[in-house]
Amino acid sequence: MGRNKLLLDISARPMIRHVVETIRGVIADVIVVTGHQRERIEEALVRTPVEFVDSPSADGPVAAIRRAFERARLLAAEKGRDGIMLCVGDQPRLTEREIAGLIERYRAGDRRKALVPVRDERRGYPVIMPRDFEVGAIDLLSESLVADYPDQIEAFPTRNPVYDSSLDTPEDFRSFFAISELPKHVL
Repeated sequence: MGRNKLLLDISARPMIRHVVETIRGVIADVIVVTGHQRERIEEALVRTPVEFVDSPSADGPVAAIRRAFERARLLAAEKGRDGIMLCVGDQPRLTEREIAGLIERYRAGDRRKALVPVRDERRGYPVIMPRDFEVGAIDLLSESLVADYPDQIEAFPTRNPVYDSSLDTPEDFRSFFAISELPKHVL
């Protein structure tokens, strides 16, 4: 992107704030992993009730997931919760409806396994994991996560494009705001 995509404006607020506020509409306890430009991310979320876990970018995304999961595991045990949701900060299309639907599906399924949305054989986010999930034993970033770990991962087949809608490139960001041309008979 050429700059920190989590700080790009979505609906007149930084993308990370937009995503966190959507998540907080369904989930009370939110932990935000910071790394690159930690101070700016924390500033973007000022007065938003979240907890921060710092994970230096040099340690990579796997270390960030592990740090966040360990803190979330303690918080979930403290509050008697059985699942932990892993979200990414660059999914501004994600709505409360998709989050609630994923939670509902998790609760109705095998709660010993993590639940991963899959659309057209492409894995998505968020991912819900049991509190006692061994996050260090698998690669949660793997595109073939479901096939690689069938005993620990359950697929949530979906046609909803929101689950795999991360904004990873400038083109993704531009298309987020693109309006399709209306057919002439509608004008």
